[in-house]
Amino acid sequence: MPKPKNEPLFEEPEFSEEQFLRYEKDRAKSTIVVFLLAIGSGLLEGYLQIKGLGELSILLFIVLFIGLFKILGILRIKLPVKGSHKFYMLMVFLLASILFWSIALNPPVSINTSPDLSLQISHNGVWVAVNQTNGEYVLTSGPNNYSLRDLISFNANVSFVKTSALVSGAASPSTIISQHYKDKAIYLNLKDLGYLASVKLVTELHSGSKYYNVTQQVAFAQ
Repeated sequence: MPKPKNEPLFEEPEFSEEQFLRYEKDRAKSTIVVFLLAIGSGLLEGYLQIKGLGELSILLFIVLFIGLFKILGILRIKLPVKGSHKFYMLMVFLLASILFWSIALNPPVSINTSPDLSLQISHNGVWVAVNQTNGEYVLTSGPNNYSLRDLISFNANVSFVKTSALVSGAASPSTIISQHYKDKAIYLNLKDLGYLASVKLVTELHSGSKYYNVTQQVAFAQ
């Protein structure tokens, strides 16, 4: 039965300004909370990666990304109703997490992203720095062997360390008499190769799933 002509075919719902403002306020609050969660997530994931726990940092990111709305529910944060608003919040979390993850891996948050070694020699029972000339460590030739210590400057856990000696480009196992690793330092006894000879020390370090090779040139002089 057709409707009377004076009855409208479509009735526009009444606009509630109070309800609209409340929804926008809740949406802004939830966006701020998501952004703060992303900051904490990114910095923590970067810290875990620096410590050699890259797989754990990726797993943590995936869990937080998938369970974002459940976390907001636990925090009693009202979730947006519209799908576009939910997508926007996911993108805020994704991009902010990646941004602060990158910040955590670079200066000034992370000072050292790769290991740095500094060579010392035992002199009368005291460890002193070995003199350098043009980036080359110089040892005074004379003793049968040298008691050396390589200090490792690195802000991640080191799980494996091994130093090898190269003489004229070839491996020379007999050059390093003994070595051991303790408390971020490599202790080694190095054989004297004689005046004008030089040796290249190549140190392999493992930190989690990452491998590093650090090269030091050592020369013997009178």
